[in-house]
Amino acid sequence: MDTAEPNGTGAKVLVVEDDEMVREYAQKVLSALGYRPLAVGDGTAALRALEEQRDIRLMLTDIHLPGMTGTALAAEARRRRPGLPVLFASGSIDSAGRAERIAEGETVLAKPYRKSELAEKLRALLGAA
Repeated sequence: MDTAEPNGTGAKVLVVEDDEMVREYAQKVLSALGYRPLAVGDGTAALRALEEQRDIRLMLTDIHLPGMTGTALAAEARRRRPGLPVLFASGSIDSAGRAERIAEGETVLAKPYRKSELAEKLRALLGAA
């Protein structure tokens, strides 16, 4: 049983996920944790959201997106918004816990993920208690 308690900071989290079911799950879990999710299906929509909504505090992105990869999206997002925390999600994690094409030091969440795992990664990236 997943026993994570709501511990979000009310921060707005941009979810970038092309799979509708995964996107809806992420929104549901983020809301239950006390965050304000904003979900989009691709990199172009994510960059537009980052420009239009300056209160986005973190981006949760799939690594494998159509058109623009999650890593390319993160690089462009950070160019436009330096210091933006990015949490990568991937169903392709190797035995060492690394996802393909992710730079050393990046934070990666293996899919499928639990509410408690997401909460822990968000707390670490946002500094929430």
